[in-house]
Amino acid sequence: MNQSDFNVSSESIIRNAVQEMILNNELRPGDKLPSENVLADEYKVKRIVVRNALVQLEKMGLLDSRQGVGRFIKEKLPIIELDMSGKRSFSDKMKEQGVPYESRVIFAGYGTDREQEKYRDALGVDDSIEIYKVARLRIVNHVPSAIHVSFIREDVVPDIDQETDQLASVFNYYRNNGITNLKSTDTQIHTAFPTLNEQRNLECHELVPLIVYESQTVDEDTDNIMEQTRILYRSDLFKHSLGSVN
Repeated sequence: MNQSDFNVSSESIIRNAVQEMILNNELRPGDKLPSENVLADEYKVKRIVVRNALVQLEKMGLLDSRQGVGRFIKEKLPIIELDMSGKRSFSDKMKEQGVPYESRVIFAGYGTDREQEKYRDALGVDDSIEIYKVARLRIVNHVPSAIHVSFIREDVVPDIDQETDQLASVFNYYRNNGITNLKSTDTQIHTAFPTLNEQRNLECHELVPLIVYESQTVDEDTDNIMEQTRILYRSDLFKHSLGSVN
């Protein structure tokens, strides 16, 4: 596509203008935006164009709408510092910072047929090995902040289906089963927008991007690949430290 073929909509222009004013501290948390009619006159567009732009900003988590009062710049939630290096569990990292934290199991059971096939291949095991799926909701500062999904080869922890009450921290579950020397490998990072189910769990709208980490967990004592993980972080709540990058 040529540069000349790229058209910017009026909605995007209005949305970008508000974003820039927030970034430049021209608009601060609690400030009230001009009315839709005022903005429509300023940008010489129909009121519905302004409304659509402001609704998008609400879904991005930047605005609050108060019925009969107007729209306001939203108070920012606390940013969570997250060191992605090292071998500590997520819960240990939160405890070190003194951050209120809870891990809640939202699914524990065998993967679907499609997941079984996909993760057997990823973990290098044959059809005789079942793949167990555990999904945890990370609640930090009393806000649902991340979803951590583990696809685990059942043969290394064969009693896992009878011990679902211990799976709020899979890292600790491994440790309790004598598996203590773990490392993450082949980490890939990308972004995604949340599915409807993820929106419900994370209590966010569809325009809040997620930072997605996918990696494998290896038992260094046996060289077994234990699990494939997929972690989805709300991008508006975390500051990620990756350590040294060569």
